[in-house]
Amino acid sequence: MNRQSVCKGGAMRMWKDVLDWCTGQDLSLPVTSIGALLAAMFVVLAWLRGWTWPRRFWHWARRYCPRIPRKTLRIWPMRRYPLMSDQRWYTASVGDQPAMQIVSAWQVTNRAKKAIYIHRARIVRPRKARTDGAVAVIDPRTNLPGDGMLAPRSYAEVMTQFFVHPPVCHEGEDFKAKLVFTDQFGNKHKTKWIVFEYYY
Repeated sequence: MNRQSVCKGGAMRMWKDVLDWCTGQDLSLPVTSIGALLAAMFVVLAWLRGWTWPRRFWHWARRYCPRIPRKTLRIWPMRRYPLMSDQRWYTASVGDQPAMQIVSAWQVTNRAKKAIYIHRARIVRPRKARTDGAVAVIDPRTNLPGDGMLAPRSYAEVMTQFFVHPPVCHEGEDFKAKLVFTDQFGNKHKTKWIVFEYYY
């Protein structure tokens, strides 16, 4: 009887010590580690056994999430006239300062199933000519600037205009640049080096 009482008292003291240690420790790290280990074991087990229900559950959970299209536009420079380039620049002025006026025409195809709005055009190279410009989508029905939207699976003519000051080229020189077009989803569409011929 005395031995049972001693064992019971020892067990109670040990359990009390364990509780005191747990309450005095920060368990966030052990809990996080155990959770990460269990998640890794679950992933490995699902892969080894070829379980498909986790993937089906993931697709079911995301079926109402909006899908953002990534490859939306295909852009290349136009050349409508055999003796005149559609990518050209002129001498101009901004206020009292000399500047370069850079205009260009582009053939743009909307590859997405949604209407795409080009809200920004920017010269990114050369660095000293970096600037934002105006962009206009030509309505094919009226041949006038429209609302800037490209219908799904359609193509249109797009005009851009930039003013670079101070000028980075002399009169008579060709200007080479790379442009980036950005749509409403934040997708950036980069061009190759484009030659803008000088016209006076």
